[in-house]
Amino acid sequence: MATTPQLSFQEVKTRRVFEEICEQIRKRLASGVLKPGDKLPAERDLAVEFKVSRPAVREALRTLEISGVVSLRKGVKGGAFIRDGNPALLTQSLQDLMFLGRVSLAGLAEARRLINGMVIELACERATEEDFAAIERNIAEIESSEDLRRRADEGVRFFGLIARATRNEVLAMLVDSLSDIIRYVIDQTGRKARPELVPVRRRILKALRARDAKAAAKGMDEYLIIVQEGMDAEPVAAVPAPTRRIAAKTAR
Repeated sequence: MATTPQLSFQEVKTRRVFEEICEQIRKRLASGVLKPGDKLPAERDLAVEFKVSRPAVREALRTLEISGVVSLRKGVKGGAFIRDGNPALLTQSLQDLMFLGRVSLAGLAEARRLINGMVIELACERATEEDFAAIERNIAEIESSEDLRRRADEGVRFFGLIARATRNEVLAMLVDSLSDIIRYVIDQTGRKARPELVPVRRRILKALRARDAKAAAKGMDEYLIIVQEGMDAEPVAAVPAPTRRIAAKTAR
């Protein structure tokens, strides 16, 4: 059952009232006073404690909801609840920046190449036999499936499995987000998976098992160069903006 901690907020004294409310709630998160699953006080109680209007509290809660910090639920058992972290927000932010023209597809592809280069080397150090087995099953699924969409999904998952083998959740989230965006672009521009990638995946896995970071990094770089070469002719402007946001998979 969700609990409502004793929070002791301060009176708000600023022109942009809702921003200070958000900041104070975030500070309670940072200090550990608020935790995922906790329920915030009712809107009217927050307004009294902050000494602000209820519309200001409502705007702050909506802002925190959009940011993925709280979940607003309706009904008798409703209210504002602190959420678990949602990695999909990172994907959405990068996606929005791309469609707003603040980052380029080439920039995202280059970042993906550099990050995956670091990831594969770290995975060589930390991957377990269970990780190798999961990657092996993933490659077998890609090779055996006749469903192009399923093969593409498993192709994205291939990178996620390697990233999770690093035991670094930040790297895993970055890899997932960049892979999801590149996958979206490939889907929209009608490009299909390239057959020359099949043996490259096998070489990468072989190098991982051998803990050969140099060979694994070379294989990963070769893989991503092949993917990027297939995308170079398509400008970002030609890729239609999605009708709904990309949902980064939280469980792969």
